[in-house]
Amino acid sequence: MVAARIFFAMNNMSRPAHSFGILTLATPNDYQKAIGLALSVRVSNPGVPIAVACSARVRPLVAPYFDHVVEEKAGLRGFVHKVYLDQYSPFEETMFFDSDVLVFKPVLPYVEVWRQHAYTATGRYESDGKSAFGMDRAEMLRQLGKQKMAVIDGAGHSFFRKPACTEIFDAARDVTARHKEIMGGIPYADEDVMDYVMTMFDIPPMPKPDFFSRHASAKPGTIRMDATKGICEFVFKDTGEVMHACMMHFAADEAPFTYHYQLHKLFRKFGVAAPGLLRGAFHDFYKRSIHLQLHDWKKRLLARA
Repeated sequence: MVAARIFFAMNNMSRPAHSFGILTLATPNDYQKAIGLALSVRVSNPGVPIAVACSARVRPLVAPYFDHVVEEKAGLRGFVHKVYLDQYSPFEETMFFDSDVLVFKPVLPYVEVWRQHAYTATGRYESDGKSAFGMDRAEMLRQLGKQKMAVIDGAGHSFFRKPACTEIFDAARDVTARHKEIMGGIPYADEDVMDYVMTMFDIPPMPKPDFFSRHASAKPGTIRMDATKGICEFVFKDTGEVMHACMMHFAADEAPFTYHYQLHKLFRKFGVAAPGLLRGAFHDFYKRSIHLQLHDWKKRLLARA
């Protein structure tokens, strides 16, 4: 662990200022995931600086592995931090990743295409239906006077460019402040807010081809992954074609043992101590495979009562 701290401290001191970098968030519950993301970026994007926004409590836990540590805004909770990413990022151009993402390929080739927009992410268009958090897309389109809604649900990433992105984040903060008025009594989700704001500003979602993936994107049994070597390939279940993904988002505790095994390999490669990593895998497994199913079972029973 001491050797790892010395390595990263020297790495940070020798790293010059850049106009592009990668940003994530870290909390007391997921800081090891944020470190894993950073290590995967060190493998796949050498020389690209990495920043993390976190509380003062988390700072000493993550500081050795990041080039910049930014103190998060007090009084904000959960997803709300994501509408302040422009204020957290020390870079002119930023690729943000959720902490439960691993990166396997260079990001800059995608930035070269995406930087024509002040803010964007991969996604699609929809004209009806509801988001995972209950946002009524048809009602939002009626409010905005638009025909189709940008949808980036579960993206786990975004690109933004200063200073042009400021008005977009200002709008997102305004929608956040008026969330109940605009969207009704549904739970808050930053992705709903950004869907709304991207639609408001006519920002197109980027195509997904080989950038974004989930573990569930793969045909079962076809994944070949090694984050310590920047490898992530599988047969894409929708097309039957082999995909070499730039990133994989392990959202909602998806594939906990596969994910934590990759974290274990990264931590071992860089000599980073990982207390509780196996416990974290079982915790995520319990939340996704047992607790969630029990919760759904309880709801069905109550619905029949």
